[in-house]
Amino acid sequence: MLPALAGANLIYGIGMLDSGLTWDYAQAVMENEMLEMVLQTVKGISISDEQIAFDVVKQVGPGGEFISHDHTFEHMKEQSQGKLIDRRSREIWEASGRPDFVEKAYEKALDIIKNHKPEPLPEDVQKSLDSIFEEAEALSKERKAKEAS
Repeated sequence: MLPALAGANLIYGIGMLDSGLTWDYAQAVMENEMLEMVLQTVKGISISDEQIAFDVVKQVGPGGEFISHDHTFEHMKEQSQGKLIDRRSREIWEASGRPDFVEKAYEKALDIIKNHKPEPLPEDVQKSLDSIFEEAEALSKERKAKEAS
């Protein structure tokens, strides 16, 4: 969180364990969920008439509660909502079988491996990458030829 708030624009080490000697799919999925929350925080809070809701503040009044107000219900999911992190009460969590964060992360990772179909890169981007690759291959062949002679 601190590097993100300080303006860092590179996230390094997702899924890495043991100083980078080991990589774990579930670790990557768990860290991705946490990083989504960090990015939501860094994005900040939208300030608009709808968000500030002065009319709701007036309606609820001093000492009132906002939790059951329609405006709160309509906007409550705009903040980060974990897909794997369970924020339900302990009683509900236990009644649902005490799902484990790590087990859920492994299930999600396996689902991604089995079912994810990435969108192809736009043609111009792919052509640009191919050009870079071809140039690098040519330079590599050139260096090898010089070393051999």
